[in-house]
Amino acid sequence: MQKAKMRVKVLAVMVLVLAEGLFIATGSTSGAAPSGLASQRMPAHALRSTPLPQSTTEWPAVQEAPTRASHPSTTAEGGGFVPDPIDFSHLKGDRLSRNVMAQALPSRWDWRERGRVTSVKNQGACGSCYAFCAIGNVESKMLMDGAGSYDFSENNAKECNWEELNNYGPGSCDGGNYRMLANLFSQQGVVLESCDPYVASDVACNSSCSYEKTLLGWKQISDGVPDTEVLRWYIYTYGPVTAAMNAGHDDAWGTEFQNYDGSYTLYYSGPENANHCILIVGWDDGLSHAGGTGAWIAKNSWGTWWGDNGYFTIAYGSAQMGTSASFMSEWQDYDPLGGLLYYDDAGRTSALGCGDTTCWGLAKFFPTVNTYAARVEFWTTDSTTDVDVYIYDSFDGTSPSNLLFTQLNLSYDEAGYHSVPVDPPLPLAVGNDVVVVAKFTTAGYRYPLAFDRRGPSERQRTYYSCSGGDGSWHDMGDSFDGDVAFRLRTFGSFSETPTPTPTETLTPTQTATHTATSTVTESPVATSTFTATPTATETSV
Repeated sequence: MQKAKMRVKVLAVMVLVLAEGLFIATGSTSGAAPSGLASQRMPAHALRSTPLPQSTTEWPAVQEAPTRASHPSTTAEGGGFVPDPIDFSHLKGDRLSRNVMAQALPSRWDWRERGRVTSVKNQGACGSCYAFCAIGNVESKMLMDGAGSYDFSENNAKECNWEELNNYGPGSCDGGNYRMLANLFSQQGVVLESCDPYVASDVACNSSCSYEKTLLGWKQISDGVPDTEVLRWYIYTYGPVTAAMNAGHDDAWGTEFQNYDGSYTLYYSGPENANHCILIVGWDDGLSHAGGTGAWIAKNSWGTWWGDNGYFTIAYGSAQMGTSASFMSEWQDYDPLGGLLYYDDAGRTSALGCGDTTCWGLAKFFPTVNTYAARVEFWTTDSTTDVDVYIYDSFDGTSPSNLLFTQLNLSYDEAGYHSVPVDPPLPLAVGNDVVVVAKFTTAGYRYPLAFDRRGPSERQRTYYSCSGGDGSWHDMGDSFDGDVAFRLRTFGSFSETPTPTPTETLTPTQTATHTATSTVTESPVATSTFTATPTATETSV
């Protein structure tokens, strides 16, 4: 099956161009160049030809990650959280990020008092809390980074994500999660509420709105309820975070939560699963409740009439509070002239491993215009001890060749979505394949390679390997009917045809070690010709 991945834009007009089952978004369609242009434009010191590390290890059968048990219905009014299909119970949220400086935390912290939280919204009789908590996190991230106050559209988030557009699931008012929306926000972006106002029902996607911001990084703190101290550190360091909780369902706890008036701190010790997503904005160790003292301060999406002007306090560890905690860590201004090459339509919906903590992936892309590679992006399934990224000029089905770029010894403290800058940007020639290769070693999870099981799969486009050696690559589409979750973000275009120059063959050298970081004072990626995002519509063939 073929599917559309890249789009072509000329100003505000969107044109669709098919090339080897792949599309690219860009600001120009002119200037076709001969094959091999990427390598012709690279300086001699940057173009290398070397095989990937070889291995003679005998690997066990490749296995797909286990999925979680089915989740109960979340269609009750005010609910709407549905966890990811992959069993991520290994994400305990029991350790601090290396980027967090250990120091005594204040006994009370509230990001509202520092102007980092936007207004309370109302999801109405629609299970769309996942859109409100995610958008609330994005809006707070803008304030954290000094980018100003925004009112982004929850309606666009709930109606324009891949699952909703492709009727994968019961509907936009029947639940979702931040991972689904991180996928949308990274492929396209967020739009303003004024362009796509909220409707508390399942309606059509409005694809005519201009995108404002694009997600480049998203971090998962935990799958279940994280350690209280760890979660407080994340909130203190990165700002408000999204999390799920149990809001009850046709029971006494559900009635209490629905009728909460904000006059006391909630406490519930029941074991039920999380079914509602909220935004945690702070804590207060001094608040007393039926189970003791200490509570979270959280923003709900049931309007200002509910609770304490739309907010509530709830005991640490109560009602599964903190489940699936996550946040946007990096972003850029939307670039209408940029593009994103990818095959993982729905993002990270599955994972595989070789019986070990290391696995390799490969994706072969075909630009439809002359453009520049600005970033390699990918999903991870655990904290990682090592990620090595390579870009090659070609792949013959056995081994990649002509190394153009490397970034070695990356590590990430959280599972999620990550973006690696390509510096200097690589010129990519129309029709000339470019190959992204990456090795992942996790901290312990034995399914390191993320891939998409939901979207229509490609053949001879993405591959996996247990060793990265010649002849070890297997077609992901043939083997698992899926696509490796690698992406290549592009920007700009060029029309000139450079004169080929001979290049010398060099042994690759290791690049400087880089660890992804994010802090309270993290600055957003500035708008420049090095940033890119795809066009507004999702079209497939």
